[in-house]
Amino acid sequence: MSEPKRGWRWAYRKARSYHTSKVQAFYRATRYWVTGDTGSFISHGGFRKTRIRR
Repeated sequence: MSEPKRGWRWAYRKARSYHTSKVQAFYRATRYWVTGDTGSFISHGGFRKTRIRR
């Protein structure tokens, strides 16, 4: 089985699911798409620190 593709749209939806703003999710998805890493960011209403990597 092949792994599903994880691109910009996937990263945007993932960041939005962590209760971030649309602007923050856009920035993090773009950063993920370009570098493969979103960097650390505050999520879940300020209660968690999250990072999405390839």
